Amino acid sequence: MKKTSRRQFLEIAGAAAGAALITRNLPAWSMNKPVGLTIAPPLSVFNYSQVQLLDGPMREQFDHNHDLFLHLDEDALLKPFRQREGMPAPGPNMGGWYDNDKDFSPPDNFHSFIPGHSFGQYLSGLARAYAVTGSKPTQEKIRRLVRGFGETVEPQGKFYVDYHLPAYTYDKTSVGLIDAHEFAQDPDALDVHWRATQAALPYLPDKALSRTEQRKRPHNNVADTWDETYTLPENFFLAYQRSGDSRYRDLAIRFIEEDYFGPLADGQNVLPGEHAYSHVNAFSSAMQSYLMLGQEKYLRAATNGFRMVQEQSYATGGWGPDEAFVVPGKGLLEASLGTTHASFETVCGAYGHFKITRYLLRVTKDSRYGDSMERVLYNTIAGANPIMADGTSFYYADYNYNAKKVHYRDKWPCCSGTFPQLTADYGISSYYKSPDGIYVNLFLPSKVSWSQNNTSCTLTQTTQYPSANTTQFDFSLAHPETFTVYVRIPEWAGAKSSISVNGRRTDNELTPGKFLAMQRTWKDGDRVEVEFEMTTRLEAIDEQYPNRVALMHGPIALFGVGDIPSRITRNQLLAATRVSPSGEDWLVRTDNGSLTLRPFASIMSESYRLYQTVES
Repeated sequence: MKKTSRRQFLEIAGAAAGAALITRNLPAWSMNKPVGLTIAPPLSVFNYSQVQLLDGPMREQFDHNHDLFLHLDEDALLKPFRQREGMPAPGPNMGGWYDNDKDFSPPDNFHSFIPGHSFGQYLSGLARAYAVTGSKPTQEKIRRLVRGFGETVEPQGKFYVDYHLPAYTYDKTSVGLIDAHEFAQDPDALDVHWRATQAALPYLPDKALSRTEQRKRPHNNVADTWDETYTLPENFFLAYQRSGDSRYRDLAIRFIEEDYFGPLADGQNVLPGEHAYSHVNAFSSAMQSYLMLGQEKYLRAATNGFRMVQEQSYATGGWGPDEAFVVPGKGLLEASLGTTHASFETVCGAYGHFKITRYLLRVTKDSRYGDSMERVLYNTIAGANPIMADGTSFYYADYNYNAKKVHYRDKWPCCSGTFPQLTADYGISSYYKSPDGIYVNLFLPSKVSWSQNNTSCTLTQTTQYPSANTTQFDFSLAHPETFTVYVRIPEWAGAKSSISVNGRRTDNELTPGKFLAMQRTWKDGDRVEVEFEMTTRLEAIDEQYPNRVALMHGPIALFGVGDIPSRITRNQLLAATRVSPSGEDWLVRTDNGSLTLRPFASIMSESYRLYQTVES
């Protein structure tokens, strides 16, 4: 790509505005020469438009975020970029982390921490929402934002001068422009992306730096040591795939953190002490490195690293107390229950968790990655308070002995950027396409449409899962077609779980922790009914503290609310019963009174406790 001046960009943008629109169903390579992967995963994601969430809590989250960001003031969104380039900057300040000011002073004052930091994620969330809905006002807003942002970008611009986290913000800008191009067919986004890359490169190091390495370098502010260059390869590889420009591939390779991935590939746990979310996010860079370069060590790094995260996860699937990984085998996860209220960086953590599990599931076809995704979905992000119009956001899940749901102190933090991306991704996380059929991964009210051997197929899933233990798939086909439907059987599923087709129970053996394959000639009107036996069990916080346990029912962690009895036995906790068939509350009867428990998504402002201390 050649360098484009701001004046040339405006001329190009003006001409492109009148071009014919490209349907949102077309993949990115319909607009550019595709760049093939060295490794082709056996499973692929559907286009966003092929999966529609139906009425339910996940659809409510998606609709809320889509509406919120669709109506944000565009001048406010662009203001930090215009200000830092010395341009006229009308409109209100956003507030919080997003503003461009000089009063940032950690740890007391995080106002103006990272000016404009999540602009790219807001753009990405809107682009994905457009791909889901086809909303023309959404597409038009995306194009105005890309054009407005493009006016501020010069390869020798001022934006990153004295900027604390250049790689962090550039990476988010990158994904926003990539998504604006691919999912909203913005004709200018790739040109703006290259110019934004040129603007950021002078402020990036020669290679990915750990936070330890950054602390050893001269810096003016402690925040200068928090940058995340090690997450860059994923989006550089994606930019290469979208554009065909080999310079992005070279940049991706330059920022692969070999000092991190090498030990992980060899099975060495180098996670303790590292920033949790950003290093889980780096696993996605390892997966892109594997897919693009074909080197198995990067797959080993991602699979080993994710396993090590799971080995130090809470019962909810969350991880990283105080945003850091702990040393395993020392009882430090249990210790966090009494020392912090920042147990899991919920929204960002769930976004990174979903992303890496999608990669790993597509490559391995291992249903346990779907189990992990499901656990995080229902026990963390499903209970996140919605973002408010002024940027007040939910950040941490609290697993302290005296826990409460509270909003984060600063407006527009990082989690306000990942939330709209994550909720737009619920659909593509639910189903996967294989050459011989379709994989059903998440049990959400939804509808997926695809072509199987040139036959138009639709699967509509109706469910109240996990409040209910059943889900139903109804098929609509243009004519009969033979293919395989793979259904995830969760690891916790009991022996009484069953699947019926058109009212008749199948003879297929259901193996917990595996996908069940159902191959047949499917016809219009076929129905599959799934019933899971939801087992109730206790999960200890650490091996060192076997009596500090969370009560699990199916995929759901149950939190104690109100007064906690002074003495609870294992058998009493395991004997918990639902208060009513349609309600979410559970009751435990003890010798010292009753204990009420409920799922995280049903908790409002009341105090709660995840882990109970039990006696044998």
